[in-house]
Amino acid sequence: MVRVDLLETIGRIDFPKEVWEWLDFFGEIVVFTQQEASYQDDRFIPDNPFKTYFLYNINKDISTLNAIYILLRCEIIHQATSHVRLFCESLITLKYISLDPDVRSNLFWNYNDIEAYKIASSILEWEGFKANPQHVKRLEAFRDSIQERYEKAKETYTIMDKNGRKKPFINWCNKSIAAQARECGPNFHRLYDLVYRQMSSYIHGSSWSLRRQISYSAKHYQPNIVLNDVAQIIRISLVVWIEWANFCIDNFHWRLAKSLIEIPKRIVELESKHFS
Repeated sequence: MVRVDLLETIGRIDFPKEVWEWLDFFGEIVVFTQQEASYQDDRFIPDNPFKTYFLYNINKDISTLNAIYILLRCEIIHQATSHVRLFCESLITLKYISLDPDVRSNLFWNYNDIEAYKIASSILEWEGFKANPQHVKRLEAFRDSIQERYEKAKETYTIMDKNGRKKPFINWCNKSIAAQARECGPNFHRLYDLVYRQMSSYIHGSSWSLRRQISYSAKHYQPNIVLNDVAQIIRISLVVWIEWANFCIDNFHWRLAKSLIEIPKRIVELESKHFS
């Protein structure tokens, strides 16, 4: 069996000096964020449902930041943009829950019974007739074991429509990310619009999203296109990071204020240098 040598693969990917300056800048923020998270983790006590949610969510956000950097470093552009959107969604939900932390944290955690039952049911529907019978029996037993909790949870996560019919929630809060962003205020609504408009232009399977793909091939490589894309993705990532950092400072006293001041200045310097 051939094993892909990731170090060698990554080592073959090189960039123009200008692209490296953006990547190194973003890498500094990622490393600094990891260091601060480790410092805070040694002192943080998750003694209520909201703090527990914050702890889990921050861990996921740090891994998302790492993923954005690694994907950019490997020149996997479209996938990096999807993780920028994930980072933004995570922040919006974090902010939304923080507006009513006791009620919304419990709603978030208790929805686990709904999700577990639905996931088990969907797997059984797909593989029930072709998977290993022993695996199917175990999954059926698991689903049966949470049936009672699922039925009880449905009472909470159900709403009456205008015709008086019961409809299940679309998710734990029955609100889309866009609706959550609106409730978080104008700043978060603008952030949502910015990230989704900019990043969707890379993600969606449209002719527009493929407009630059050939520029990354060995034969048709265009360094100016690569620079523009990498810079754009890092800019948007840092816009989200600034709001994320502000949340951590305001709610949990993270030591990120210095970077908040430096980031806009560094972006302006790089833009003036590379896009004059």
